[in-house]
Amino acid sequence: MRTMNRLAAIPALKARAMVGAAAITAMILFGAASANGQGLPPVAKELNPAQTALVLVDFQYPFTSPDGANYRNVKKEMDEKRLLDGTLELVRKARSLGVLVVHITEGYSSDYRELDPTNPGGFHRGQILRQAWKIGTKEQSYYEPLLPAAGDKDLVLPPRVQTTAFGGTGLNEILRSRGIKNVAVAGFTTDVCVYATVTNAYDLGYHVYALREAMAGYFTEQSEQMLKNTYPMWSKVVSNDEWLAMFGFGQTTQR
Repeated sequence: MRTMNRLAAIPALKARAMVGAAAITAMILFGAASANGQGLPPVAKELNPAQTALVLVDFQYPFTSPDGANYRNVKKEMDEKRLLDGTLELVRKARSLGVLVVHITEGYSSDYRELDPTNPGGFHRGQILRQAWKIGTKEQSYYEPLLPAAGDKDLVLPPRVQTTAFGGTGLNEILRSRGIKNVAVAGFTTDVCVYATVTNAYDLGYHVYALREAMAGYFTEQSEQMLKNTYPMWSKVVSNDEWLAMFGFGQTTQR
């Protein structure tokens, strides 16, 4: 009887979730309309490459290799988006524009001394239990086609131990010193570390652009809902081409 009651309640729970998502979207749209009505400055439609960074999160073996531990979780979405090939093209174009390309990885010492195993949050406990992301191992290695070549001015930072790309990497200080104002974020995963990076960047005052074609999540449906209803609170969600167009890329005159 209790099982039947629970099953009967599922449609109502889904309906409430849909109403909640619609309410968030309506709030964002209402806020934008209110801002225009009050004469606030409009958001930028063009970007200056010298003030922009493209942050690539965790393009590493577990996600990018068919033998990787997390590959099966993201494969379907990666294939549908042509994510790896699309990101290679995106990075090539960003470099040609003079955008700073930043490579962020996850990695820990062999004994996980950086982490607190008693923390009840499951993220780091999971890494320790799986003995994952150890620095210097194949699993922690980077997706080789994305590595900068001679002459590229990419920024490759030491591995992070926090969920956000800004956690313990010095990224914020480096971007500030270079006059970076705009941050585009791509990588793995939409529902964990990319999301943490987006919200952190927003809180630090950057203008954030979430590149929906260059990221994938553990749970595709959840990630899609986040990009639709949650990410717009902290970023402008755009395709790769929409973001590149903000630099005039593809037009007769390019910067």
